[in-house]
Amino acid sequence: MQLETAQIRMCAGIAVADARTQEQALLSRVRGLPGIRHVALGRNLAGSWGAGDYTLDLQFAPTSPDSPDQAAGLAAALKGMAQVDSVTYRPIAGGLRAPQLCHGIWRTLMFRVRSEAPEWQVRSLERDLLRMPDYMPGIRNWRLARVLSPGAWTHVWQQEFASVDDLLGEYLMHPFHWGRVDRWFDPEFPEWTVDAISHAFCPLTTSLIANHTSREEYAP
Repeated sequence: MQLETAQIRMCAGIAVADARTQEQALLSRVRGLPGIRHVALGRNLAGSWGAGDYTLDLQFAPTSPDSPDQAAGLAAALKGMAQVDSVTYRPIAGGLRAPQLCHGIWRTLMFRVRSEAPEWQVRSLERDLLRMPDYMPGIRNWRLARVLSPGAWTHVWQQEFASVDDLLGEYLMHPFHWGRVDRWFDPEFPEWTVDAISHAFCPLTTSLIANHTSREEYAP
């Protein structure tokens, strides 16, 4: 199974009757992609940063090495309607506390590690991100992945929450976040590792991580 996530920014001048009509038009195009197995679309909430209007998550059937690039296929499918910032990725670790989570919040952080960052810093950053659920029970399900496709991003860090307060409160304001994790993202620290981020969160109908985990093995 191949996994892809994208930030979707609607093109200026696209006129629709309402948001529901716009979303159905997006989904109609995306569902026609070859090999598509599952689609999830969520409108990003106020407070998202460096993101688009929507977060789109896709599952594709396994592909062969000579298959067409699926990220390029998504961009082509939405040409003239939306700008696409997408990545395909491989999960490396994650966890489930609430596989039956419904009507929660889906958070997607795409980030890029600095090309100058030594390997030990990148691995230490990954370990610290994966320690966050130990301190923050509001993170109901989580997954860290490395990006496979070429482009601006190297990693995807995704979490599921029961409510937006768990993200904007406990997660973003927790002492472990500021005392331990933030140093990898702050250029004023010697351990500075990440030089670009896209932070998006949107409503979640049912757990995407639980759905994917039933098909994907985390690999080291």
